[in-house]
Amino acid sequence: MVVFFVSVSSAEAAAQRFSPPAMDKQISCNPIGKGAAMSAAASRVKGRVLSAYLNTNTRPPIYRVKVISESGRVRYVTVNACNGMVLA
Repeated sequence: MVVFFVSVSSAEAAAQRFSPPAMDKQISCNPIGKGAAMSAAASRVKGRVLSAYLNTNTRPPIYRVKVISESGRVRYVTVNACNGMVLA
């Protein structure tokens, strides 16, 4: 008679049982182009775009767009990179 023992560490077993659902499925999107984000920001603030940066570490990913208004004030506009909506 042959007996086999299969050993699974308790850490592996716990990880399999208690994996959070958010870690299993990542929601992703295809970000809009930088030009589209710049146009959305410029139309909201009524000014000229100085720069734009895509931040993919946030959920949803966002563009931070630096705009100088017609009055000369520098403003930062946040644009949702998934759908192009201006957030702030």
